[in-house]
Amino acid sequence: MEIKNICVLGAGLMGNGIAQVCAQAGYNVTMRDIEQRFIDNGMNSITKNLSRDVGKGKKTQAEMDAILARITPTLDLKEAAQ
Repeated sequence: MEIKNICVLGAGLMGNGIAQVCAQAGYNVTMRDIEQRFIDNGMNSITKNLSRDVGKGKKTQAEMDAILARITPTLDLKEAAQ
C-alpha cells in the first residue's frame, strides 16, 4: 500500500514540524487541532520556517508555495481522517 495522505493530530511544536516535513517530502497533509488559534499558530510557524529557508536560498518561493499548498488545516476530525 502506498501512502499518499497523512493526518497530523495537533498543530503544536511537534505537530506543525511533522506536518512540514511530510509536506516537504511530497505528501498531502491534513493538520487537525481543537482550536483555530492552535491551527493558526502552527501554520504561522511553518510559514516562518519556510520563509527563512527561502531567505537563505535553500528553497525557492515556488517550492515554499507548493509545500504550503499540500497542508490543509482543519478543526474537523472527520475531514482530517479522509
